[in-house]
Amino acid sequence: MTAPTMTTSELQERVDRGVAWLDSRIPNWWRTDRPDHGDNGGPINLDELVMSHNCYCVLGQLIGNYYRADLTIDQAVAYGFDASVGAYYRGTDTVEVGEAMADEFDALRELWIRVIEQRRAGVDVP
Repeated sequence: MTAPTMTTSELQERVDRGVAWLDSRIPNWWRTDRPDHGDNGGPINLDELVMSHNCYCVLGQLIGNYYRADLTIDQAVAYGFDASVGAYYRGTDTVEVGEAMADEFDALRELWIRVIEQRRAGVDVP
């Protein structure tokens, strides 16, 4: 089985949709001075951002757990919160799928960090 791969521009489009989704629901979601609500979320710690972990991904850090977001798996993928490979090939035990999923999560992490750092620096991003 060949695992699908996405281009950086395709991943960026997904992250941009996720940014717009967050902007419409959680004002100032990117700020470091957001209140910390413990298990119910708080500010995003970029050093602890792990896109493949339900508590340390963007949504997990903001609202306490990825699964608390009112999103379908298709929406989570479309908004750059989940890897498409992981969403559609979980349970498929091949090295290729595992590597593709890890690569996609790594790329999504870097794109989210870039957006968050730009926001925190006062740079307007779409």
